[in-house]
Amino acid sequence: MSPFGQLRLLLFRNLREGARNPVLAYALPIIIPLAVLVLVAKTLYRVTDLPGFPTDNYAEWMTPAIIMLTAMTGVGYAATSLVIDIQSGFLDRLRLLDVRPPALLLSRVLFDVVRVVPAGVVLLIVGLLLGMDLNEGVLGIVLLFALLVLWAAAYGGLYFVVALTTKNAQAPLALAPLFLPLQFLSTQFVPRVLLPGWVQTIADWNPFTYMVDASRAMTTGPLTFAPVAKAVAVAVAMLVVTQTLSLRAYNRAVQGA
Repeated sequence: MSPFGQLRLLLFRNLREGARNPVLAYALPIIIPLAVLVLVAKTLYRVTDLPGFPTDNYAEWMTPAIIMLTAMTGVGYAATSLVIDIQSGFLDRLRLLDVRPPALLLSRVLFDVVRVVPAGVVLLIVGLLLGMDLNEGVLGIVLLFALLVLWAAAYGGLYFVVALTTKNAQAPLALAPLFLPLQFLSTQFVPRVLLPGWVQTIADWNPFTYMVDASRAMTTGPLTFAPVAKAVAVAVAMLVVTQTLSLRAYNRAVQGA
């Protein structure tokens, strides 16, 4: 069987596995972001009265950022499942079938990516219901979800590094709360100019800030080159680093299995 065929079969296996545990696999990526969007947009709507706030609709400001947040709250499940596959001997059975071991890693990465896309669609619909305008049209939506996929793969690599390095299926759970400081120390809630000086400094180094700024450019606009290019560059750099480290950890885990 071709490498692509192996990858396809393993991905379908992951999807069926997720269907047996739909709450963790498919509901979790949407629960937290949806709660944040609805509660914050409705309770903090007067934030738009602050001088210099760029919109009078807080849901419009929050929705693009929350869509990017799904990539951070939705990943991790696949990394845990991958360690379980290695520990259970599933990898050894794949070797008997002449399946390439890296296909197992890539299929899990793709599974994490697939899980966050429906969550992004739901949040986009909710944002529209709350009054968000899609000023950049279809092109902006396509770019938004392309960035979401890229960011999910990049951020999800952190979970694979931890899971495969520790060979502990529970270890990735320690990374779950990481999205909290990353979102508060970014431009998710208010523009950069309204942040305290020390938070502005941290936000400038926070990769999530670049995802948030680019996602707003892709939805409410204006769609300019600079924020999109910065976000793609940051996400690609993070993807290369995390996936390189996870691949090395995977190879070590496989050799020691």
